[in-house]
Amino acid sequence: MRLHRVAAVMLAGWILGGCALAPSVKPVPLADALEQQASAGPLALVSGEVLTNNDAAFAAKLRAIESATQSLDLAYYIFADDYTSARLSQALIDAAGRGVQVRLLVDYFSAYKDLDRFSWLEQAGRGRIAVRFYNRPTVEIIKDAAFLTLSCADVGATGSACDEAKLAEVGRRFAPGAAGAPSVLNRSVAGSGVFLSGLYGKHAKLMAYAVTRGQAIDADALAAGAGSANADQTARLKELGKLYFRARYIGGVDGLAAKFKLAVVRLAFAEQVSPVFDAVSSYLPVSRQNDALAQRDWDYLTEFLHHKLLLADGRTLVLGGRNVADEYHMSPNPLADKYIFMDTDVALTLADRTPALTASFDRLWGLSSMVARLDEVRQHAPNDLLANFGVVEAAQTACSQGKNAACVDRYLEKHFVPVSARLAAMGEQHRARLKTYARNYRPSAAPKPLQIDAGARIDYLENLPIAKGQRSYGARHDHEAASSKHIQALWRAALREACAAPVAARQPVIIHNAYFFLPANLLQDVAAMLDGRRACAGVDLTLLTNSLATTDLNIVNLLAVWQLKALADHLKDIGPAEGAATLRYLEYQKGDDARLSLHSKVMVFGADVFIGSANADVRSLMMDSNNGIYIRNAPRFAADYVAGLQALIATPGKVAHNTALIGRDAATLGVEMNDLVDQLLARYAGEDRLDDTQRRDLKARILATTERVYALSRRIMQGDAAAADEFNALFKAI
Repeated sequence: MRLHRVAAVMLAGWILGGCALAPSVKPVPLADALEQQASAGPLALVSGEVLTNNDAAFAAKLRAIESATQSLDLAYYIFADDYTSARLSQALIDAAGRGVQVRLLVDYFSAYKDLDRFSWLEQAGRGRIAVRFYNRPTVEIIKDAAFLTLSCADVGATGSACDEAKLAEVGRRFAPGAAGAPSVLNRSVAGSGVFLSGLYGKHAKLMAYAVTRGQAIDADALAAGAGSANADQTARLKELGKLYFRARYIGGVDGLAAKFKLAVVRLAFAEQVSPVFDAVSSYLPVSRQNDALAQRDWDYLTEFLHHKLLLADGRTLVLGGRNVADEYHMSPNPLADKYIFMDTDVALTLADRTPALTASFDRLWGLSSMVARLDEVRQHAPNDLLANFGVVEAAQTACSQGKNAACVDRYLEKHFVPVSARLAAMGEQHRARLKTYARNYRPSAAPKPLQIDAGARIDYLENLPIAKGQRSYGARHDHEAASSKHIQALWRAALREACAAPVAARQPVIIHNAYFFLPANLLQDVAAMLDGRRACAGVDLTLLTNSLATTDLNIVNLLAVWQLKALADHLKDIGPAEGAATLRYLEYQKGDDARLSLHSKVMVFGADVFIGSANADVRSLMMDSNNGIYIRNAPRFAADYVAGLQALIATPGKVAHNTALIGRDAATLGVEMNDLVDQLLARYAGEDRLDDTQRRDLKARILATTERVYALSRRIMQGDAAAADEFNALFKAI
């Protein structure tokens, strides 16, 4: 998940307006919540197994693909460029060769850098593989990109009249009925496509180049960087290469690039305003800086597709926490150079094709306002200059810092790589990866998967970006279901039902989740269970998550420490309460292989179990799409899963019992946090990225943010609805 997860955070005032005093919605019984919230269910189960071994989970995905005869629908946040992804891609290509129709939906922000690879995959499918990107840039973001890269010369205005002329030109070019123009979502004006390519490619210098060039000349050359591999393309890139000298050495692109780098680094941390919007706003007129629609769209720039889904022929379903990447589908081995995630997937065989499951995928696939075909991506955010940026920079170095225009021409003509050649290279790389994987990787011996009881009730749930037929943004506190956050709505109902169970038999409630930073609603529920406000005497609550030593996303732990301290201080102030649940807080520890990190997203509610992609964090409520299944009437499976966790907890050195530590005094915690922030800055903002002043400023922001976490968490647990909405709005990107 790493830095991919982070995004801009919207203005708190937008979501607070008019809702802080809204009455809470009446709680819905769990059985009713299932009927209301499920996208599909109950599913007609033939067999089901839960996969905690990476190799077994990968084998289940391959079996599902290889057995498909009609259709394959896949949705993933990450579909990486590595060994196991090559193996799975080849399985998709082979399925297409058998006549299977393959649809692959991936997250725009995560996938854009691999646009050429996904184009190659479509090409290899010979018309039977279609790939789309989720959460495309909105019209407002494209309009801002166009404004940033238009020059005064382009609109024939100077001085104070320039901004108004540029705004008018942007309005004209993005008018829905503009003659001969492509769809408003696919238009490229001036250097908007180059700017967006830098933005989604996380290439600060390319963003800066587009903006700096926009203050100069020749918007047509910049806009024409896209297209197919034709004779004009190299000529266009030559023009860009010659203009690059002016942008870099005369226009000050390096200084602006540093500003964008800082914005990208700040994406990793909580901000009140979108860091990228903040970086570009000084180049926008005041009216655009204060445009509520544009600000909202920038705030939700990285509302990720966080689904993990493979559906074969509408009746074989594999889902859970695993993306498509080596770290999810390998055991520790020399080929895997990153984290190896400990995760949980479920594989279900259903009695027949399930139309509701296919319809749930169709709903996302056909969401044209948020989902783009690859040919559309190449219209509004062409990647040609991004793919050749190293060539452009090398031309400057080789040609007297770009001063020798003829030299630049010759260099670019020789070294520029058109899209056709790039796609051919993708094929060669794919075949090489397949050979290396087959030669060097051997799956581990997998333990027997846990079987789901034959009589289990299974419902499929989603968090969706649509409510009442319209695009939705975030969620109001206590109104999760109305905002299409069906997973959290069901979790809350399940917590209430677990507390209401007879006290005679104790009920385990276990949050076994990689990223623990509770949204306001779940924090409020947990506090009520533990402080006696909710009768919950029969429940033993266990929170089992990553430690700082095992997580791949330290910022979550940094903020969660202060939320947990707020919880401990709240319980201390309330004092012992009869009828309250018990609490146990546990963290994974480094084992024999330091690369192992928890990535599971499992919730146990007494005898019920949820398995899916949703984390126990603010982002999963407020931002991303998510999916999962809710399992009921499976007592043997639930007992086996809990027994497995208890055995893990009892194993020396596996987990640390840190319940007593969450309430440590603020001074001790402050020293620990100061050291941790230094480590975070070293990781996300190394010496090559930020100067000393920027580092000090960012550190001060982070430490101030921890104070906000603590203060707002205390107010949330006291029932403050305004604090709940403010908390969710501020920290939704974490």
